[in-house]
Amino acid sequence: MSPNLSGLANGLYNGSITIDGGDAFNSPATVPVSLQVGALAFSDNFSAGAGNWTISPLGNAAGWSVANSTYSFNGQGPSQAYAGNPSWTDYAFSLDYQLSSLNNYPGGIRGRVNPATGAGYAAWIYPATGLLRLWRVGQWNIDTDSTLTLLGQPTPIAIDLNPHNVTLSFQGTQISVYLDNTLVIQVNDSTYTQGVVALEPYNQPVSFSNVNVFSF
Repeated sequence: MSPNLSGLANGLYNGSITIDGGDAFNSPATVPVSLQVGALAFSDNFSAGAGNWTISPLGNAAGWSVANSTYSFNGQGPSQAYAGNPSWTDYAFSLDYQLSSLNNYPGGIRGRVNPATGAGYAAWIYPATGLLRLWRVGQWNIDTDSTLTLLGQPTPIAIDLNPHNVTLSFQGTQISVYLDNTLVIQVNDSTYTQGVVALEPYNQPVSFSNVNVFSF
């Protein structure tokens, strides 16, 4: 089965598929799905190391390592690793992440980042409180950012130590955050219009894999 893309404009679409099997105890089952229509601008599975990524001015480069097609941080942060083109505007930044602890502050990801300053949008995970928050940030160091602004937060969600997919999408002023193909945050903000993508761990170990950026 493949999607019919006829007439679809570039962008990120979300929906669900219902699977019905008479012999299954949990039938019918509904599975969230997302569809990205656009050009693949960047992809990295870390099979050749982390050469596509630059450590931010916050440093802590020694905390990063690559193994088994994942880019991991040991939790002795804060730190960021960024990649991409500063002229990127509308895109979906998608990756898989896996936590090693359910304590707060494993960090998250950033998009539309100015690599000179770190300003952009950050989606952070808070396992201990079951929260996913979208922030507007004005610099690399989120701890001392006097302009830090909370843009969105869904109701508490289940967070565990299994691999999960998170997507940060930008279309004009609309910013969307998806968790496992389900839309959890959608806001409008026009402060930042372009920039690179960044992995942003903090004080807990976390691993990143299967990074893709689709431009719209």
